[in-house]
Amino acid sequence: MNILDNVTESQKEAITHIDGPLLVIAGAGSGKTRVITRRVGYLVEQGTAPANILSITFTNKAANEMKERLGEFLDLRGMWVSTFHAMCSRILRSEIEQMGFTRNFSIYDTADQAKCVKAVMNELNLDTTNWRPGAVSASISNAKNELLSVEEFSKYKSGYYNDVVSKVYTKYQKYLEANNALDFDDLLFKIVHLFRNFPEVLEKYQDKFRYILIDEYQDTNHAQYTITQLLAQRYGNICATGDPDQSIYGWRGANIRNILNFEKDYPETKTVRLEQNYRSTKNILHVASGVIKNNQSRKPKSLWTENDEGNRVRVIHCEDENIESREIAANISEFIKNGNTYSDMAVFYRTNAQSRVLETCLLKEGIPYSIVGSVEFFKRKEIKDILSYLKLCANPDDDLSFERIVNVPPRGIGATTIRRLREWAGMHNTNFLESISRVQEIPEIKAKSVKAVKDFWKITSELYKLSTFPVMEFVKQVIGKTGYIDYLEQSYESDSEERLENIDELVNAASEYDTSNPDGSLQGFLEEVALISDIDKWDDQTDTVTLMTLHAAKGLEFPVVFIAGLEEGLLPHSQSKDSDDDIEEERRLCYVGITRAQRDLFLIHTRYRAKFGQRTPCIPSRFLSEIPEDFIEEIDKTNYNSYADKLQTEHAERSEEDLESGDYQHYHDEENVHDVTHEFQHEESQDSSNLVPGDIVNHESFGRGRITKIIPSTNTAFVDFSNVGMKKLVLEYANLEKLEDYCR
Repeated sequence: MNILDNVTESQKEAITHIDGPLLVIAGAGSGKTRVITRRVGYLVEQGTAPANILSITFTNKAANEMKERLGEFLDLRGMWVSTFHAMCSRILRSEIEQMGFTRNFSIYDTADQAKCVKAVMNELNLDTTNWRPGAVSASISNAKNELLSVEEFSKYKSGYYNDVVSKVYTKYQKYLEANNALDFDDLLFKIVHLFRNFPEVLEKYQDKFRYILIDEYQDTNHAQYTITQLLAQRYGNICATGDPDQSIYGWRGANIRNILNFEKDYPETKTVRLEQNYRSTKNILHVASGVIKNNQSRKPKSLWTENDEGNRVRVIHCEDENIESREIAANISEFIKNGNTYSDMAVFYRTNAQSRVLETCLLKEGIPYSIVGSVEFFKRKEIKDILSYLKLCANPDDDLSFERIVNVPPRGIGATTIRRLREWAGMHNTNFLESISRVQEIPEIKAKSVKAVKDFWKITSELYKLSTFPVMEFVKQVIGKTGYIDYLEQSYESDSEERLENIDELVNAASEYDTSNPDGSLQGFLEEVALISDIDKWDDQTDTVTLMTLHAAKGLEFPVVFIAGLEEGLLPHSQSKDSDDDIEEERRLCYVGITRAQRDLFLIHTRYRAKFGQRTPCIPSRFLSEIPEDFIEEIDKTNYNSYADKLQTEHAERSEEDLESGDYQHYHDEENVHDVTHEFQHEESQDSSNLVPGDIVNHESFGRGRITKIIPSTNTAFVDFSNVGMKKLVLEYANLEKLEDYCR
């Protein structure tokens, strides 16, 4: 295959740039992956050794897809194609002994981290109801991504809350060191520490990675940004690809300024823009551009396509979330009748909680679906149990794994015995495994418990004697020798059959690892499992409708896309309302969702949505008002229980003058529109200047409602109240209170 076959001039420009920094601003659906893979191929074709190329992506799924594409025309031996975390872990396996850890360190996932932080807080006698472990854990994570050590955090972060976080951070890091363990953030943090404090190690990897390609550069956080700068500073051959308009991970530390300032960081940068979209119809692109152009923090570009105009984007106005779900299900069924497959379609939403009503409806209609981001396979209890046995075999210092499985299956080793084992290990500066091997030396442990502990020691001793590769055979031995299958079968719990199937699937996963990694190891398998994400396990070959959050949808595409919940408080999310930067990120999130659609796009909002058990009026998302009307078709699926709605649908031919004249009398009884022109008079008058249709307001007698229509000439408004229905109010006397924050 000729590397430069079937590429555009701009793509060719990016592919053939060799030396010096390169920034590729790649619009959605513009063939970015093709450019990256062919650029790697071109570098090799021009004489660069594959071992001198580092290609970084953000998901294992993307990395594997890139390897497959590169494998079509390259020998990949020696080339590193991985995620940031996988790259860092690989380097640390070789170099971490210089920092006081051993190479068989464990990697703790977010659940492990949360458990450790909570345990530390309990030891510090911190009330976990007042000091939420999740918030403290997030603060520690943010500190590491900002490259703040324990000492630096204490020095630069002030205030009572940060003082508490500092104490937890200090003890938490000591706990990790004692367990020979790193959390996800440490993988990045420790690499920066390694490179800065051991210049010979940095030089080694600078010399190795002479050409660096970073995909999705807009999603890099400060630690990742620093790692790439350190690696690239010797040769300057760094290629960053990405799109500021798709930067949606600010909440987890991503900094859009990294890509916006790339040309300042590397003054010799060559910038190439990929603006031709191969994915979507013209109408979908017009809608996407209409939304995203309202952002200020972006690199200007104009997406265009040679694709057809396509169907107009459907904007569906629904009464509530139940109607919303039914409309989605009905449209899915219609697409199926017209020859589409279920896997052609995806439903996106801002928060996972929105999926419940959707799932209920799809189940009722017999529509198969799969959820990306539900309970992750490797975080299920039975899987975590077996993995803890494996981790303990790989790293004897991993006391967290020890505590998880010492009494699983039940062996009669209670909390008191575990506490005494821990105390003895602490006094003798050793680990749990050493304490159970010498349990007879601990007089506080009773004879019955001593026997149970010795039985467990016998099991672990036998496991340590076994060969750990092939991994599949070792996993089978662990399952057999621990009696875990019998434990599940004898539990008589309703989900025991499903748990047994999950155990089988873990064995299958180990088998797949062995096949893909003939020189692999137990440590390698555990590392692969630790770094896997939701999207990596998504099976895109199954014929089901895909349900996922907008964040999870990044990088994917579907012929048909539904985006549910386009309302203020959901999209944009309520937590974004006080910050212009946050609103811009929410707009980018909406843009990402829109640009996943290839052929048909549905944008859906509701007038009401259940919130804390209440039927709550909602405001359509501001992003809907930013869409050019020429490219959309509006579909009204609200209930016609209000005067304004019925007037609009049944009497569209009536002029605005007729409406403003107040000729609506014959609808009063039927629609319960109540004229309160002179009721509830107040000293202060009110006009319509600060109110618009869609505003949520409060009336002292009628409660909360939504303005559906304002007639300026008569200074009146139609308000649909949750409790009493539609009312026509003269604003001069109604004294309506605009609820700025309601439903947000």
